[in-house]
Amino acid sequence: MLGVAYDKKHKIKLVEIPVPAIGSDEALLKVNVCGVCGSDLVKIKQGLVSDGTILGHEVVGTIVEVGTNVKKWTLSQKVVVAHHVPCLNCYFCKSGNFSMCSQFKSTNLIPGGFAEYIKLSKAHLDQNTFLIPKGTVSDHEVALTEPLACCLRAVNRGKITTSTSVLIIGLGSVGCMIGKLCIEKGAYTFGIDLLEERISLAKTSMSVHDGHIANSPELKSWLLNKTEGRGVDVVFLASGSEHSLEPAINLIRSGGKIIVFSSIPKEKGFYNNEIYYRELSLIGSYSPSPISLKEAYQLIITGKIKLKSLITDIVSLKEFPSQIEKCFQNKSLKMMIENS
Repeated sequence: MLGVAYDKKHKIKLVEIPVPAIGSDEALLKVNVCGVCGSDLVKIKQGLVSDGTILGHEVVGTIVEVGTNVKKWTLSQKVVVAHHVPCLNCYFCKSGNFSMCSQFKSTNLIPGGFAEYIKLSKAHLDQNTFLIPKGTVSDHEVALTEPLACCLRAVNRGKITTSTSVLIIGLGSVGCMIGKLCIEKGAYTFGIDLLEERISLAKTSMSVHDGHIANSPELKSWLLNKTEGRGVDVVFLASGSEHSLEPAINLIRSGGKIIVFSSIPKEKGFYNNEIYYRELSLIGSYSPSPISLKEAYQLIITGKIKLKSLITDIVSLKEFPSQIEKCFQNKSLKMMIENS
């Protein structure tokens, strides 16, 4: 079968690999659609994985083979699946920190969604696989279940309500999904980005109520004027740039929350005294919980959260190596890979 693998020299390349063999408790999934996640791009661009690694985890596919012990799932069912599975029994799971679970960190799709077929383990089939009802939204939108679930968990950790003012720094697909979820909860939502076209898309797609260019000298006065001089209640860091730290501190109100939803270079961070004297709360959130996965799935298939406008590029698996540069150059908001 065909796959797109990391390659140090070329970043990614098309490869031929064996179709994974399944065990008695497993299933084989033909990948219909796989989204290109920002974390995939970081791993490829920075060479954080070994040569031959096949990434991709935002998957919709069709079951084409099931093991002899599999009873719940049958051939030809179309499903959406997420890649990491918590054990639900360890200290971290029982504390609600599912993404800190050792099983969560060690499980994954085999070989990865940038391939024609993947193997689903028993744990994946039991917890992270959801049947897609006929006649609902497109496969491309349903494939965004996992990233929407990540965003939903972050929004829930921020305790967003109708009285909350929110600023999203970085209006890529993740920033827009966070904005949609905050608006769905009744919050007034601002967004900033370096690209005017992303601010415009965020507004027209109902991801933010208002927006501004991130590096504008008028940014601080603009937002303070909008919030009676206080700043916003909650900031979501949805940009991987170290330059997002300064506006986060400048535009959050004293006593507010900063939700860290992106990674930046390790040597960069917030000053201790800003956190201490202004009583700021810093909350990290980077993966979904089993509950947020189910909620995100329901929000998408019922049409309560509409994501179609965020999908700007659809390419074939064979085209992906020649098209990925659009993602690196911020010319693609959300790229989806389609298997024929």
